[in-house]
Amino acid sequence: MKQAVLKNAYEVRNANYAIVHSESEVDFNQFIDVLEIKDGENVIDVGGGYGSIFIRLVNRYPEASFNYDLLDGGKFQLNKAEEKINALLKEKDNQSVVRYLHQDATALNLPEEHYDLVICKMFFHEIPQIYKKSLINKLSSIIKPGGRMVIWNPDLNQSDYQFYTSVIKRKDELAGFESMVQNRHFLLNEDLYDLLNDAGFAGFQKLLTFDYHLNTINRLDEEFSGDKTKLQLWNQYILQIAEQLDDETRERLKINVIGDDVYINFKRGIFSVQKPK
Repeated sequence: MKQAVLKNAYEVRNANYAIVHSESEVDFNQFIDVLEIKDGENVIDVGGGYGSIFIRLVNRYPEASFNYDLLDGGKFQLNKAEEKINALLKEKDNQSVVRYLHQDATALNLPEEHYDLVICKMFFHEIPQIYKKSLINKLSSIIKPGGRMVIWNPDLNQSDYQFYTSVIKRKDELAGFESMVQNRHFLLNEDLYDLLNDAGFAGFQKLLTFDYHLNTINRLDEEFSGDKTKLQLWNQYILQIAEQLDDETRERLKINVIGDDVYINFKRGIFSVQKPK
């Protein structure tokens, strides 16, 4: 029997991720600081969605011109990005050159040693485990010697990894994001390091760690289409599996319930590596 092809959830997931993930402007400003983009550099934002990073770059540096490739596997996301970015460039009279690349991350068609900087924000977990090694090897090949990659990723350790992945998987199941349920695979920091090291990257650093405030109520409209039953089922599931956590982890995660909202304080990290010259 032929297996049904799963629809890409990002073709239907019309969410504002800054709301979904409670990302603050402070978080984005810190991220832009560590990118250290220089004039004339070639930059690619892999899995860049609707262009949240580029939009903030232009708002922060309206006089700068960027050579910026925005790559995503979701055409819906890229169309959304192009509309927002075109309006912004016109408003700021900004001369940046932006290309919108609709490509599957498991089969990238990009020039070798072309980019000075690769940006990966909340991207690697969207790739099935069997493709991660070849993907990171490919990203290494497109970076110029001396170039760098900066990664915004869940900052997970052994004590909260299973809890985090179970919470997100159940949310995707309830939201009907079947491709995410099947494909998502989160990485421990040590696993990320090993993959980057095997691909020939050097100088692995964790530049920043910041709070990821997961408020389940933020997903009600953005991912559950206002269906409170789905939110309640998710909340019940989270509280049930949270009982299995040790006391130290529960305290660190600061799990709290206020009405229809379950709050969890996970962490996110900003990591960087360089391709040796």
